[in-house]
Amino acid sequence: ADSACAEQVLKAASCPTSRQRVFEAQHTSDEQGAEEMAQLLAVRQQLARLRGYGTWNEYAQREAILSKPERIERFLGAVWERLRPGVEADLREMAAHKSRLGLGDGRLEAWDVPIVLARCRQEHAREEEQVAEYLTYPSLMRGVDLILSRLLGLTFKQEQPGKGEVWHESVQKYTLREKDRVLGILYLDPFMRPGKVVQSAQFTLQGSKVLDSGERQVPMTTLVYSLPVGSKGLPLPYATTFMHEIGHAVHSLLSETTFQHLSGTRGTVDFVEFPSHLFEHFVLDPACLAEYAAHGRTGATMPQAIQSHCRQSRQRFAHFEAVQQLMYAAVDQAFYGFVPPSEGSCSFAQVQDHLAQSLGRFDADMSGGPFGGAFTALLGLSRPSKFDHLVHYGGSYYCYLFNRALSAHVWRHGFREDPFAVATGERLRGLLRGGSVVQSLDAIEALLPEGARGFRAEDLPLEAFIEQLAAD
Repeated sequence: ADSACAEQVLKAASCPTSRQRVFEAQHTSDEQGAEEMAQLLAVRQQLARLRGYGTWNEYAQREAILSKPERIERFLGAVWERLRPGVEADLREMAAHKSRLGLGDGRLEAWDVPIVLARCRQEHAREEEQVAEYLTYPSLMRGVDLILSRLLGLTFKQEQPGKGEVWHESVQKYTLREKDRVLGILYLDPFMRPGKVVQSAQFTLQGSKVLDSGERQVPMTTLVYSLPVGSKGLPLPYATTFMHEIGHAVHSLLSETTFQHLSGTRGTVDFVEFPSHLFEHFVLDPACLAEYAAHGRTGATMPQAIQSHCRQSRQRFAHFEAVQQLMYAAVDQAFYGFVPPSEGSCSFAQVQDHLAQSLGRFDADMSGGPFGGAFTALLGLSRPSKFDHLVHYGGSYYCYLFNRALSAHVWRHGFREDPFAVATGERLRGLLRGGSVVQSLDAIEALLPEGARGFRAEDLPLEAFIEQLAAD
């Protein structure tokens, strides 16, 4: 039931009974996986207590910007209140689409959501194809060069790797310099090939540090993607992910730290995710994107109409998508906030009851909407045993939503008016140079003018984030 075939049934089958059966099969408890997650929770809670913390959440957040579960809860609650009107509107629009598409009455069921979203995407497929024609790999690399040269005042040149230096002939080597000084080396493995499974990831090969000789070790990092070869364009979400990973790489390459365990992204997750989310805006801001995006075949610059398509594509059911992310953050906090009654042991039934109680408040807030069943069921959340981030980002998944909102605020007040201003680049360079030595909101606020600073992290201004989600 977890196969790609099942996903296709949910997106394409006009028979509601078929979709319902597949949906319910997908969400049937995975007993082995569920018990393994319960065991993981029990062990992590025991480990947290051995280290002097009440829960795994407290341990995972010990050095974070949002440093306590109560602060994260306050932030998530504030975001929920701002997203509720928009997600209600999204659900009403989905229900109307369901009726218009002849898929039944206007009562939206959980198994209706995938097909409604898929049909809506099909209706706008031509617009999205037109956007993708400007989002080729060469276009995106022009954007990277523009950020590094115009904003940060650096040179970014491709060089021929030495014999045995790279793991495949298609891997590209780029050197980042300030005048004659080498700041960092990036190995870019961009294209799909047989046997390659990584879709997008950044790996640090060598961090910044001061050597015994007093010289600085040059940072090296690699970015791995699976992009199509040639001039074929990328969907907007793929291009956004590309620039997200570039943000991680630049953070690593521009670090000038004494110790490499504090270099680049080697810090608390809600701090190190900020540069990568900020870099997404170099794609998400249509006016900024138009500075470098060119048509893959003709080389023409991006016209205003295509910029509008970019904005509309990003905003289509955007509140619904943001609430999905919020709910995963709420599940993560609830999961690692649960302390089993018996130390060292835990049943998944106990965990499941706790999660249901935690998410129940969202269902209560949304009762009476144009849908059947519980509101949270509409979101199609993966069960805990299939939610990989619950393992790898345990207690910290909120960092994505937090940095979406924080980067939107910083972009709006510190970058949007002139994304490539030299003074802005100098401030950004100062943040990145510090690696993860100073992992604080103050370090990020230094990118902002005085009038946009001075807030507590849990009370982060959300206007810019909500504005990005709103339809024109």
